Amino acid sequence: MVEIRFHGRGGQGARLASRIVGRAGFLAALFAQDFSLFGAERRGAPVVSFTRLSREVITRRGYVEEPDAVLVMDDSLIRETHSQVFQGVRNDTPVLVNTHATKVVPPVADLPQVAFVPLNWNGLALRVIGSVSLSAIAAASVAKLIPELTIDILSEAIRIELGEAGLVPELIEKNVLAAGEAFSQMAPLSIPERVAAESRRIESVKLFPLPFYNSTSAGPTILHPGSAALRHTGDWRVETPEIHLDKCKRCFLCFLFCPEAAIALDERNYPHIDFQHCKGCMICYEECPPRAIFRRMEEAYGT
Repeated sequence: MVEIRFHGRGGQGARLASRIVGRAGFLAALFAQDFSLFGAERRGAPVVSFTRLSREVITRRGYVEEPDAVLVMDDSLIRETHSQVFQGVRNDTPVLVNTHATKVVPPVADLPQVAFVPLNWNGLALRVIGSVSLSAIAAASVAKLIPELTIDILSEAIRIELGEAGLVPELIEKNVLAAGEAFSQMAPLSIPERVAAESRRIESVKLFPLPFYNSTSAGPTILHPGSAALRHTGDWRVETPEIHLDKCKRCFLCFLFCPEAAIALDERNYPHIDFQHCKGCMICYEECPPRAIFRRMEEAYGT
């Protein structure tokens, strides 16, 4: 049995990626299981999904504690929720990371054998699909680790799952095209053999260097007062809003509609953005009547 864990942010498609891999396994005549774990459905919040594939009946249920492969759909999660990302990883466990960097730096010194694979899924998605839609691309990258999952089977699974999700045919085919490119570019990797004597878990107490974290929990629980200010949600941003004050009519709509309260008004009632907490949802851009707000891609993903 192969157990895969997907770590992403709400809206990136981690749940859908796990479903695509599970569907592909089913189409390949494997036993399949996929499910997600998340709390409040908040855009940008960390979410976890899982897929199990096996040639025999799957009797195991629940959280994938010792994954055979890990996908990280946003590289900021390595810093923010590293106890979850690296829980139960073993020597040479493939950890596929969506990043523009050419090398992934481990967040702690206790991960010398983790097989990091940096992949620029955002860049591929923007170029082929036109938006940061990562579910099909992430599914294709991990499918390369499983011999039974061919590109034809994967493409069929993508069409089924994205069709059920309500995507229009043109957008589905763009996802299929991007997935094919991700599949072909993925270097051959093998999932390490599961040997009980070598299996190890990273103790969560070692993964929390900050004093305001609860170091006895597997999740990133902040106990310090004012925890919302401590979580810099600006790390989640792919697109950035830019306010051109010379065009601003001070209608306050950007201030009112911002779901993160990341826009404040100065003494003249002009809006200014707190980029430490702006998630880049671009609601302000959509709501601005005089079009005084422009959108640009973060430098890491192109202009």
